[in-house]
Amino acid sequence: MIKLYSDSHCPNSHRIRIVLAEKELPVEIEEVEPENLPKDFLKLNPYGKLPTIVDRDVVFFEPSIVNEYLDERYPHPPLKPGSPSERAQMRLAVMHLEDELYPLYFSLIKVKKKTEQVKKIKSYLDTINNYMSRQEYFVGEQYSLADVTIAPILWRLAPNGIATTEWPHLEAYMDRLFARPAFEQSMSEYEQMLHDVF
Repeated sequence: MIKLYSDSHCPNSHRIRIVLAEKELPVEIEEVEPENLPKDFLKLNPYGKLPTIVDRDVVFFEPSIVNEYLDERYPHPPLKPGSPSERAQMRLAVMHLEDELYPLYFSLIKVKKKTEQVKKIKSYLDTINNYMSRQEYFVGEQYSLADVTIAPILWRLAPNGIATTEWPHLEAYMDRLFARPAFEQSMSEYEQMLHDVF
């Protein structure tokens, strides 16, 4: 059985839980506080990075690496497109989301005055809205690891004061992502609570 060390608040851990749920893999999840890492965890992963998985006594961390490993180790259903060009597009999308959107989100939740961060995120979302006017998912018509990567951030927009009503294509895309049974199953209690007030 796979063991996942997960931060219930963090979108990076959420990404791994989505993949595990999509593949219906048996998993033991241990929620860990990043500020209070247990000693047994640090023995497994001296870097102290979350999320971390243990599968057959092999330890992996870094969310994009973990998700690619899970998709290759447990290939059904596939979360990567079939063609080399589409797989490259997916990896490029994941890289850009990690390099651009994730830092904007982490910056947003760390500051009290959020005006500048909100402005930057809205500009990014405007681009995503235009992009999603042309296709069902991030890479054409197939749900992939790129969609898995963006979904946790999109889920956290409204609780952080960012309305999406001005972007109909983005909202339709969000509806498709959030309607997936695996997305519902992937959420921690904290993540469920984020939308309980909306």
